[in-house]
Amino acid sequence: MKRKYFLKNREADVLGLPMYLIIIMIVAVAVIAAVIYMIPKGTRTMNAQVTSNALIAETPTTQGAGQFTLDGQGTASTGYTIWVNVTTNNERRDPIQGATVTLVGSGVASQAITLVNGSVQFTAIKPVLDANINEAHIKIMIKAAGFDDFTDEDAITVMRLS
Repeated sequence: MKRKYFLKNREADVLGLPMYLIIIMIVAVAVIAAVIYMIPKGTRTMNAQVTSNALIAETPTTQGAGQFTLDGQGTASTGYTIWVNVTTNNERRDPIQGATVTLVGSGVASQAITLVNGSVQFTAIKPVLDANINEAHIKIMIKAAGFDDFTDEDAITVMRLS
């Protein structure tokens, strides 16, 4: 009876690692991916309402095409105030506290967190329109724990009246 001697199989090594270590790493990555997939996601939805200044519109002034003023007479303004109210998207419309509300667009980038009543106030918002653009939108994005993210691309309209 012949004895078989098992020699080290150098062809099965990949970059100096034995093949079984590579298989263990692949299985570990698959297990981690399965665990991440099982993490529960927010299933509740929310709604946002801009309660003031959903439309910012003015006539062009002598200060330039991109200037917006509060009085419409060409004097510089401190900015607009925008209120956003965040509630659950069901029949009760419960306010959502601690939601992060972000405004982006028309030269505006601002972020705030909702209060107990679900509202947040943005002050000194100064939109900018380029010379050849007469209408643009400020996008609103809301994130809250336990809720799906909310995005409204056309939440606030900024327009220049001719």
